[in-house]
Amino acid sequence: MVKGVQKSLDYYTQNFGPYQHKLVRIIEFPRYARFAQAFPNTIPFSESIGFIARVDDNNPKEVDYPFYVTAHEVAHQWWAHQVISGNSKGGTVLVETLAQYSALMVMKHTYGDATMRRFLQFELDRYLQGRSQERKKELPLARNENQDYIHYAKGSLAMYLLQDQIGEDKVNQALRLIIARHANKGAPYPSSTALTRALREVTPAEQQYVIDDLFDSITLYENRAISAVAHTLPDGQYEVMLKVTSNKLKADELGVEKEVSLKDWMDIGIDDKDGKPLLRQRQLINQKEMEFKLLVKDLPAKAGIDPDIKYVDRKPDDNLIKVELVSK
Repeated sequence: MVKGVQKSLDYYTQNFGPYQHKLVRIIEFPRYARFAQAFPNTIPFSESIGFIARVDDNNPKEVDYPFYVTAHEVAHQWWAHQVISGNSKGGTVLVETLAQYSALMVMKHTYGDATMRRFLQFELDRYLQGRSQERKKELPLARNENQDYIHYAKGSLAMYLLQDQIGEDKVNQALRLIIARHANKGAPYPSSTALTRALREVTPAEQQYVIDDLFDSITLYENRAISAVAHTLPDGQYEVMLKVTSNKLKADELGVEKEVSLKDWMDIGIDDKDGKPLLRQRQLINQKEMEFKLLVKDLPAKAGIDPDIKYVDRKPDDNLIKVELVSK
């Protein structure tokens, strides 16, 4: 938790702006409740999600959740305390979604890209479960009505994919614009349009569609690895022939879906037997079925499309498939 405070303050002050207080306090309370909450310079923190947590630092598959929760709550010193959103549709994007993004970036820089897959899988599961239980209407992220599964879970996925596509520096540039325009000011308070407007200012024209997909519509994908066959080359490398399929859909507020054309940049990847990345290659996916020839130096175990689960895929378990090694 102390590490989370230190890493968060370093990242946020460097990328967003100064911290407005002289100290950060974490206050433990008994586990009759399970939450943490940000007050000015003070974070009440349940013992059950921090102080008595067991985290194995040597297990790359474990998520250091006390670190993450701490980073999220420290981020609220910027998103909710410096920038205060109005009580409007999408207002929670400026509070919870940006706190999620901030914590994700601290985690990525501390633990590396490869360890983020497990967390993104958790957030994807949480979003898909939430939308399956929606009893009224699922709204796009930028117009959500304080729906937890949207502004937390989908918000994490959207912001992580956005920084992956346009660059972390550009996203942080947009967030600095929001702070310059709205921090420590009274009414009128900003809504989610302040975020999408700032993002559009820093996003190249050819990538504006990413903002539309992530914030202004409900976009789903059906990515699947069909086959992966590898053989050894004379120089000792492995040539992998990978076949994948992809489908892109947009849903309305009641869940009615329609297919839309594919023109998205996704990672094609290969992992070893321990799940560690051997190859990540960004490819334009513009057909439902595509085939790729890939080269890796080490023995491949699995290969597929969007291997790190950055897109909202309704069945992510089939993104990777076991590589069949054959003689040639």
